[in-house]
Amino acid sequence: MVRSSKVIITGLKPIDDLLNPVGRYWSIEFYGDSYVLDYLFHRSIAIQSRRGQVYVVVSLEFGGIRTDLIEAFCRVFDCRLTAVSISRAFKTRDVVRILESLIGVRDSTVVLLYPYNFLGDDPSTYYEATEISGLINRVSAENTVLIFNTTTRFGSRMPEGGSMHHHVVEVILRVKRLGRSVVAELVKHPAKPTGLRRLFRVELLKEKAAPVDTVSLLNWVRVS
Repeated sequence: MVRSSKVIITGLKPIDDLLNPVGRYWSIEFYGDSYVLDYLFHRSIAIQSRRGQVYVVVSLEFGGIRTDLIEAFCRVFDCRLTAVSISRAFKTRDVVRILESLIGVRDSTVVLLYPYNFLGDDPSTYYEATEISGLINRVSAENTVLIFNTTTRFGSRMPEGGSMHHHVVEVILRVKRLGRSVVAELVKHPAKPTGLRRLFRVELLKEKAAPVDTVSLLNWVRVS
């Protein structure tokens, strides 16, 4: 039986209440509305840096991460900017290479933004998704992995990545906006029933410290 406990994941109570309890080395996924994901992504990096080293992998050719926003959250949560390192992937093989470099890392947090972003539109290319999912599973054997994902492009309401991805991730949470509210729904959890929901106001996501002057992203880059 996997030991689990209540931990701070995002620092946002309605979200963390749904996610908990979680195991020490679990993979936890968020997917759905991009605005909500962006907020949770930056806030989670800041929160997790209080616990130890954080490795961020951004699978976008540009954008996706705002160091000024992370620093602003750090002012609130008294986190450790020096604990955060960032890698950017420009194609699927980059994602694979970076994840392979993280095998052997222990007791850290790995944060993945859109890890399946560079998959082709042909479902037959999903063998590449399987490789990424397998590496996520290996990395999460000794680390916490937080995944911020898109909804699959093939017509269902599930996250991108295919059936193996859905199998290896322990906890999956879908977020969406309804007017001025946010609905968070538990899609998968080994210790709780699926379909549990929390509803909260969008304004809760605006509790951001004012952006601060920031150092260049180059100072955060991890070379692998």
